[in-house]
Amino acid sequence: MVTQILTSSLKTLEVLAALADEPRGVGVSELARRTGGNRGYVHRQLVTLCAGGWAEQAEDGTYRLSLRVSRLSDAAFAQAGLGHRATAAMEELAALVDETVSLAVLDGDSARIVQRVEVDRLLRVDSRIEARMPISDTASGRVLTAWALPHDLTALREAGVRTARDEELEHIRQHGYAISLPNRLEPTVAVAAPVFDARRRVMAALSVVGPMVRFDAEAAAADTMACAARVTTIVSGSR
Repeated sequence: MVTQILTSSLKTLEVLAALADEPRGVGVSELARRTGGNRGYVHRQLVTLCAGGWAEQAEDGTYRLSLRVSRLSDAAFAQAGLGHRATAAMEELAALVDETVSLAVLDGDSARIVQRVEVDRLLRVDSRIEARMPISDTASGRVLTAWALPHDLTALREAGVRTARDEELEHIRQHGYAISLPNRLEPTVAVAAPVFDARRRVMAALSVVGPMVRFDAEAAAADTMACAARVTTIVSGSR
């Protein structure tokens, strides 16, 4: 027995995919042109996506993806075992710098660790899997927001989430990595670099963290970026 395909669902998913290609939002007419649909029908699809929380309408009338979509990305990341696939590269980096290496994704208003590799040292940083970190001052959080889509960053700020200033984020993008801000309660320092998907959109932050008394984050930046580039190749499906 052949199961019938729901053509209407496929067309709605096409609209969702088209929204993903427009970081600044897109109007109904342009979406209809790109998807080959009727303008009125595309408008109803958008209203449906907004009602379900998968899209939202901006003040200028254009439509964009909502932050809820990022949960699908996180779930796909976990279900595909991408954290596990990145482990070998992370283990090599951990052995090279002799500090804890983590992989984190943006989850709502925080960065969530999805994979980590520890080192066997008496003094080490305990970064638990599933632990959450603020995005304003941690290296991973600053990387994830520096390369976030503009409307995602705007949505975070409009929701009251504290982020690094625009000039700080631009500095991070120019250098390719971020260093965590000092924290009196935790005498640690971290360096992080972005991991991109096949569309060159940030999907995770790879970081190295260690005690401030011995870890030189700036010196480890080049190795961290090289490892992040390697993980990008792995998780983006290039090999």
